Amino acid sequence: MIDSRAFTQRASTGVDPREVVRFLNRHIIIILLPMVLIAGAAWLIASATQPRFVAKAVLALDARKVQVVEHEIVSRLPQENAALRTELDVIGSRSAAEDVVDRLALTSDAEVLQVAGKFGSLWQNLACNAQRALPSWFPWILEICPAPASTTIPTLSRSQLADWIVGNAKVSNDGRSLTIDVTFTSESPAVAGRIANGLAETYLDDQIRTKTVSTVKARDWLHEQLITMRGDLETSEAAVDDFRRQSGLNMGTKDETLPSQSLGEVNGQLVAARSDSGRAEAKLQAARESDPATIPDVLASTIIQHLREEMVQIESQIAENAVRGPVYKSNVLDARLAAVRKQMNQEMTRILASLSGDVQAARKREAEATQAFQEMERQAHDAARTSFRLNQLQREANANRTMYDTFFSRYKEAMEQEGLAAPDARLISRAETPDAPVFPNKQRFLLFGTIGGLAVGGALAFLRNSFDRRIRQASEVEIVTGVPVFGLLPKVSWWRGVQPQDYPLYDPHSRFCAALARVHAVLRAPESADRTQVILVTSAQPGDGKTSFCISLARSLAKSQMRVLVIDADPYRSQVPSLFGASIFQACAPIVNQPARLGDIVQADSKSTAHFTPAPNEDDLQLLIHSGGFKTLLKEARQIYDIVIIDTPPVMTSAEAALIGRFADTRLLLVRWGRTCWDEMTAAVGFLRLCHVGLDGIVIVGADTGSASYGQVASYDTAPLDTGVIRPASYRSLPSVE
Repeated sequence: MIDSRAFTQRASTGVDPREVVRFLNRHIIIILLPMVLIAGAAWLIASATQPRFVAKAVLALDARKVQVVEHEIVSRLPQENAALRTELDVIGSRSAAEDVVDRLALTSDAEVLQVAGKFGSLWQNLACNAQRALPSWFPWILEICPAPASTTIPTLSRSQLADWIVGNAKVSNDGRSLTIDVTFTSESPAVAGRIANGLAETYLDDQIRTKTVSTVKARDWLHEQLITMRGDLETSEAAVDDFRRQSGLNMGTKDETLPSQSLGEVNGQLVAARSDSGRAEAKLQAARESDPATIPDVLASTIIQHLREEMVQIESQIAENAVRGPVYKSNVLDARLAAVRKQMNQEMTRILASLSGDVQAARKREAEATQAFQEMERQAHDAARTSFRLNQLQREANANRTMYDTFFSRYKEAMEQEGLAAPDARLISRAETPDAPVFPNKQRFLLFGTIGGLAVGGALAFLRNSFDRRIRQASEVEIVTGVPVFGLLPKVSWWRGVQPQDYPLYDPHSRFCAALARVHAVLRAPESADRTQVILVTSAQPGDGKTSFCISLARSLAKSQMRVLVIDADPYRSQVPSLFGASIFQACAPIVNQPARLGDIVQADSKSTAHFTPAPNEDDLQLLIHSGGFKTLLKEARQIYDIVIIDTPPVMTSAEAALIGRFADTRLLLVRWGRTCWDEMTAAVGFLRLCHVGLDGIVIVGADTGSASYGQVASYDTAPLDTGVIRPASYRSLPSVE
């Protein structure tokens, strides 16, 4: 049973540098061929392309620009993006290009007309270069690249030259400063420098001309406006004076009218009167509600204080007389004390009456102040209306004066700037005539062509590798077919000049011979020493190296003193005699109904003790197989030789391998590393199984000795085959031939 999933398995998951090197080695031609072709094409294109020179002039804008915008002269900083972008567009505009044409008189400049009048294509340039290089080999190029017509100068209009300048000029800014790069590309270095400087100088002259015209227009307009504003100012100031005289309104300090000042004073008096009235009423109310003797005015009265002192003295004498006894009691002192108290009561009554009078006086002053305030408030209201109208007239007059002063100052500025117009930029670096062209860069073309060719070649190599179904994994062969791999024979080096069948003779200690010895050890493991073993060797397709393997194995066994016979059973591609070095050999005749005659056809190898038989004709081989002659031949060979190796035709080209395989003890399928496809191998194995011919082992030849997959063989449990050969439990890595 063939497992198709094994086609996607890999022996290792990592990237082995050796595998990368071998991948490049396998696809070296498909990688290098596109690289050489594309790099050569790039070099030819670079050689055929007309060289172009670039000249650059550098302008620097001023940090502060004086601009005339709608007849108004303002001084401000330019906006970083809008203003700079505008200047770039102005320099690279078509009108600027037309000014350059007029400034430099390019319509009559022969050199410029020659450069601007070239319209040859890249194909024509390539054809012309080829014509100059190989004029006799490519006569048909004469039709593409005719001979130049002497010194004819093309005629170009002003518009065509302007289009040519716009198409080849480039105006740019680095975005970090106010410098402007003006570059021009041309096939002539002198023309490139002239036009780059012409663009820069035309821009500066255009700024001066524009400023001068704008300043003159602004001055004339300002002069007209000043005449009109002077009349408006005189009218407004006369209206202010007339209104002030008619209203009789006098202005106080700080722009306040006299009624307003009087209203403030009366308001202060009213507040003071109300405050005095409140205090008097509060004092009267407190005197009525409390003891009159405790009133502050009473306590502060000098008369009350004098009467109280006198009353204290009288009371003191009365008390002394009372202490002395009744004899000293005096009615005079009592009468005097009563008179003093009466006098004090009268004085306190008078003080209370004066407080009541103060209240009445305060209320009268309050009423008078209120009436005066109301009168002044009415007058102030009338004065406010009059003042508001006056202020309106005054503001109008002030506005007219301000506008007049502003326009007058700007008019003076315009008069001063009329003859002092200067550009807002300066030329900080003039364009010099370039020494070397900037295009085409042949080294860069070659580099890009080489990189592009490598990319294309690598993509083709990976694409080819992804569709490559050739066998390069020994372990996958065992997994897919279920047949053990008996050995891996390494690829021999062609530069050594030794063919694979000659290694046992000239290099018996090589890894190739060691691999052959291991294959034979696996084949002879289950057999007795006195039994002849018949080994059939076939392959899926021709060219896999089965004949070389048979001869190499025979010569290797012959060096071990074994009798070996190689039977060539491939009449379609008979190579056994020629590889053994036989110059003349006779085809094997069929053996039908008579004793075997092996000795008549066996030939000896001149370089070893191995023997071989030539291949019969195609019809004779069929007759030998079906008549039993081939079986008789093998029976005779078993009696004479220790090992009999049969070289049969490929399975996918003829059926003889399946027919002969029934007479063999061990059947081997030869697979060529990196050449045999999986489909071919699986089809061959399947065909042999359909013919009931058991396949005992697979031998891989031409293996890559340095590959990570070399020698990786899947493990199988020990199980006998029909022929008695035991599968190896684990087949480890085989050494390779250097």
